Amino acid sequence: MRLKDQVAVVTGAGSGIGRAIALMFAREGAKIVVAELNERSGIETAELVSELGQESLAVRTDVGDKRSVAALFAAIDKRGWPVDVLVNNAGTAEPELKPLQEVSDERWDSQLRVHLTGTFFCIREALLRMVPRQRGTIVNFGSVAGLSGLPGGTAYAAAKGGVIALTKSLSQEVAPLGIRVNCVAPGWIDTPMLGNLPEKWRPGMIKNTPLGRIGTADEVAGVALFLACDLSGFVTGQIISPNGGMYR
Repeated sequence: MRLKDQVAVVTGAGSGIGRAIALMFAREGAKIVVAELNERSGIETAELVSELGQESLAVRTDVGDKRSVAALFAAIDKRGWPVDVLVNNAGTAEPELKPLQEVSDERWDSQLRVHLTGTFFCIREALLRMVPRQRGTIVNFGSVAGLSGLPGGTAYAAAKGGVIALTKSLSQEVAPLGIRVNCVAPGWIDTPMLGNLPEKWRPGMIKNTPLGRIGTADEVAGVALFLACDLSGFVTGQIISPNGGMYR
């Protein structure tokens, strides 16, 4: 098993890609810390923890609130667990596409707070535990929107672009400390977040994806597993985009 006895913290693990990552990592021997805020995912989170078994911990977490993030890592410390892997997957979709001049301060702040600032808060806490041990892997989640842009979704794209830049900078900073940092930037993936978008967009998504279909959460989880385990031991500072060929 590629993650045997390692502790993996997965944010946004209650559903979608995060849930797929938690289950896949558990099958590879990891102890899973499920960090989830969305109350609608409460039942899914409870079912996930039950499926993961005793070697798991669920903590309700708002990644955009540094006190909530501190409480998450304090709960891990209380278990006596180290932090071997951090997956920063938590996110929220744009409710609708809007031209930038119509974007409210609240919408802009929300996208940056959850995706970029939330990633920063979680990494900062994780590094306090990884640096003394001189080991650890961090897998951030960007988006193809952060690579190619998303007209009408500028706030989301800007936040994800920030995560990509954070990944590249931090990877160089912590590489001498034995810590690797990489980023997954998915394209269109079949998740509850995608379900929030208008159904009329789906044919266009498929048309613009050379493989001719929407991706699955398990396909993205497999990329995260590669980046989290020793198979990618010489990989850091990289952006891997499972997107069906829509952006290269």
